[in-house]
Amino acid sequence: MPRSTPLPPAGRRAWLVCLGCALALFTVMGLGVNAFAVYQPNLLELEGFTNAQGSWITTVRSLFGMLSMATADALCRRYGLRRVIAAGLGCFVLSYALFGAAHSFSSYCAAAVFSGLAYGYGGMVPLTLVIARWFQDRRGFALGLMAAGTGISTILSPPLLTRAIQGAGLRFAFWAEGGIGLVLTLLAVLLIRDQPADVGLSPYTAGGPRQEVPVPERERPAALPPVIWWAAVAAAFFTGGPCGPGFSHLTVLYTAEGYDSGTVALMLSYFGIILMASKVLFGVLSDRLGSRAANYCAFGVGMLGMGLCCLSCVHSVPLAVIALTCTALGMPLSSVSLSVWAGDLSSGQNYDRLVKWLSTSYMLGALVTGPVPGILADRFGSYIPAYALFLLCLLCSMVLIQGVYLKLGVGKRPGRSPKNTSL
Repeated sequence: MPRSTPLPPAGRRAWLVCLGCALALFTVMGLGVNAFAVYQPNLLELEGFTNAQGSWITTVRSLFGMLSMATADALCRRYGLRRVIAAGLGCFVLSYALFGAAHSFSSYCAAAVFSGLAYGYGGMVPLTLVIARWFQDRRGFALGLMAAGTGISTILSPPLLTRAIQGAGLRFAFWAEGGIGLVLTLLAVLLIRDQPADVGLSPYTAGGPRQEVPVPERERPAALPPVIWWAAVAAAFFTGGPCGPGFSHLTVLYTAEGYDSGTVALMLSYFGIILMASKVLFGVLSDRLGSRAANYCAFGVGMLGMGLCCLSCVHSVPLAVIALTCTALGMPLSSVSLSVWAGDLSSGQNYDRLVKWLSTSYMLGALVTGPVPGILADRFGSYIPAYALFLLCLLCSMVLIQGVYLKLGVGKRPGRSPKNTSL
């Protein structure tokens, strides 16, 4: 049989797919999760919810986000990545339509169900698989660039949503966000394709001679030993609290300590700028220095940020800005790092499976700790104890995942190979 003509490598088209993934993640994570932090104080004030009820709304979202992540890979295999992502984005639009119509705690929880489904079906699990199929080279950078879209929402959303809530009301803000989500959904679905072969291309490769490639110190095992597997999954679990409710409660942490709501909104926008840069930076560090060094950097600044959040009672805006800077620099642990960990520890179908389990475990951590900040605030009159707990969680996660890296001998600085090795 004659050999088939090789497909041309994806160039600009791969980056357009990356843009589509960024728009999808901007919608379900940026608007659906990050920007929701702006609503938290208003739900307590305007709807009269308790701190615990405010936390339970995000906990319901985390529960259904976890359940949808656990089934996302199976649905992707059956229906295709693009269809599942489109369904997830549709759930986002529906959730904000329901948020705008909600009049009670139970109706807010019902809307949060669809927000959680959006996070699972339109979020990191299917989007990471899209990037893995489209990018053979510069995958860490592409993942970071995709995840950076969530930071843009954290830059723009707080002042705009605060002004919308104060000027037109809470319901208008929800419905306006749902309308924006509908437009972004259409754009994302237009750009994303399951794999390069669908448009007559092969995965993206960097130009020039392929002499410098990542050389693993040891061959990645076909299947991880159970102890190593569960250690990695547990590491993802412990990042759920700091990067989930730890982020979503930043606004109430500082407003409860007496900071002006307008100042907090501006600080959250600044947080978004750093968040956007941090995810690209983590991807670049992983590609150039190795993911083991990138992990240490992210965990180090993340723990420093959580520690400084515990000093919010000092009521110093410069100190709060430093705390948010460090916290944002550690936030890639919630997204990019999970995909990088999966790539370092597995390959092929095992990669898809590990992406699912790491993401699901992360959401389980966010679910379990979701009501904790509100419960502790009702008990002690402050959100500071929750951030001390989140600092401990990050320490546990770092010990576990870096222990896995050391045990397997992976994640070191990429070296040179004299041979043209393909992935």
